[in-house]
Amino acid sequence: MVKKTPVTKLKKAQKKSTSKKDKGGDSRCTPKYFRAAYDSLCRDKMKLVKEMCLGAFKNLPTYSINHKLLIELVRSYDLFNNTISTGVGQFLITTEKIRYAFGLNSTGDAFEDKKEDVEDELNDEEKEAYKLFKGKRLKFIEDILKTCKVKTEREKRMFKRAFDLFIQKSFLCPASSANISPKHLPVIRDIENTHNRNWAHHVNTFLVNGIMEFKEKQRKAVKGFHFVLMIIYFKERFFGKELNNPKAKPPWISYWNGENLRGKNQIRS
Repeated sequence: MVKKTPVTKLKKAQKKSTSKKDKGGDSRCTPKYFRAAYDSLCRDKMKLVKEMCLGAFKNLPTYSINHKLLIELVRSYDLFNNTISTGVGQFLITTEKIRYAFGLNSTGDAFEDKKEDVEDELNDEEKEAYKLFKGKRLKFIEDILKTCKVKTEREKRMFKRAFDLFIQKSFLCPASSANISPKHLPVIRDIENTHNRNWAHHVNTFLVNGIMEFKEKQRKAVKGFHFVLMIIYFKERFFGKELNNPKAKPPWISYWNGENLRGKNQIRS
């Protein structure tokens, strides 16, 4: 019996995605939903988001992105070379480009993996947050963001934990389940260090795994932050591959906001 290596799995996924066209396909990445929740925050809460180095997401479009466009980008993603292959060339997707696209940290501490005994390692405040958020739906987290107070340091930390979970679940690392995944919960630890975490690597890993699963297992919906594929594609197509192009300075989402993305509904083939 031949053992399936990661390379074998990649070949199988690529073969399925090219030899058999999938019908439909849905995106779990919803910038409009996240932007609406962000806009509902008061000034003090937006300040805390900026402290977490996640303030660039205020530039997300306020209208629905064409999901067919996102799925087309996912299908054109080459899992061997980490590139988007289109009729106008190939566009390499890297952790560093994700950093430039959204201002996410690309160095620092790695995100913790899910642990079965994670609750045993938490302090009392973290245990309270763990029990509060475990298994809850996204709407519950959104309500916490809107209603929680941020006057005391403890309240500020609770808001940061809720926002951290919300941005992962709704946008950066969306999964198929509507409930908060155990994979997301380790972030409640050491929340004051969230700005030092390697966000770019974290979301890139989740993205690639989501695309592989979508192609290999023929999923109806694709998990992960594939909105970033569109930002990188349009930035490099219209402004070239220079990371610090003066016409589209980082974070690139500040240029490719709602107005400049409006009407761009297809990938050039």
